[in-house]
Amino acid sequence: MRQQGPSPRRLRLGPNAQSVEGAIKMKLSVVICTYNYAHLLPDTLKSVAAQTVQDFELLIVDDGSTDKTEEVAGDFRLQFQDFRYVKKSHTGPADTRNVGVCEARGTHIAFLDADDLWPPDYLSAMREALNANPQADIVLCEGIIFRSDNGVITETALERALPSVCGPARSPQDLFGIIRALSPSGMVFSKDLYKRTGPFDMESFGWFSEDIDWAFRALLVGAFCVCLKRRLYLYRRHAGNLTNKASDSFRSWLKIYSHTLKEARRDPRVEVLARGVIRSHSVRLLPTCATGESRQLLSLAIDTLGGDWVIRLCYMGTFVGLVGLLKPAKQAGRLLHRLTRRKLKIDAGKSPGSIFEALSE
Repeated sequence: MRQQGPSPRRLRLGPNAQSVEGAIKMKLSVVICTYNYAHLLPDTLKSVAAQTVQDFELLIVDDGSTDKTEEVAGDFRLQFQDFRYVKKSHTGPADTRNVGVCEARGTHIAFLDADDLWPPDYLSAMREALNANPQADIVLCEGIIFRSDNGVITETALERALPSVCGPARSPQDLFGIIRALSPSGMVFSKDLYKRTGPFDMESFGWFSEDIDWAFRALLVGAFCVCLKRRLYLYRRHAGNLTNKASDSFRSWLKIYSHTLKEARRDPRVEVLARGVIRSHSVRLLPTCATGESRQLLSLAIDTLGGDWVIRLCYMGTFVGLVGLLKPAKQAGRLLHRLTRRKLKIDAGKSPGSIFEALSE
């Protein structure tokens, strides 16, 4: 049976919930989910150890790593007041996140993926936002994408900007704006919201897009969301990113469309935005997949959406050499990007604060 929280409700426009006076009582649990990232984990743990606030629990959940992850984690044990390491069988990101939330002793969960980084004031800023908005269920922030090769940061790009939301998502534009800028390493949420939303879906999204599905469900059950317009995390792009494979992303969005957003799509504005995302992914899919796989996935999309003229055109294009034309175009775009990008040489092993300063220049 598919794991699912309460049924999503349609978005309703209206005033924000009334504020609640006084700071909330909270205990932050930093949860790092990892699998075979022993080579990247030290930088991540350094960024947690450098936080300006230290009264948090650090919980590392190892999804059955076969490298030296446990040894690396042990080397950092004494740098934290409250440290725990949990190793489990290899069952994927969704189950690993669920184990992390259930094992955490705090009232609020701060995920940090094992290949990402925080500046020293990350937890302080997120806690301050929660104290300023005691009714908040989830706080989100913006970030910076960076790529590193052999421990050297070579390029950066800004993450998409969050909409200015302080309260429940009141429009489909806010809903999709939040999702487009979402990163688990840039959100802190309450355990109460997790209970209302339900666990990360192991059956449908066990290995990919579990965070997007969960965030959609959380927002659709009325989560009070605070969006900080600050770049407070670094998202690392590298060859091992699960998000690298366009076909997996495409399949996940078809599931999100047909399952996660099934009720919400009664609002025609949600339908339009959801179709738009799948259309954009269909164009991205063509130059990265073999013709046969592209054709199969586009056919599935046509069936899932009940027909769509843009995706039908992409599907027909697979029979007339469109894939062969798009692949060199994509390669040319990559070459142009390499030639025009801002070239960096920043040591990814430097202190987190100095890295953020260098990338902000």
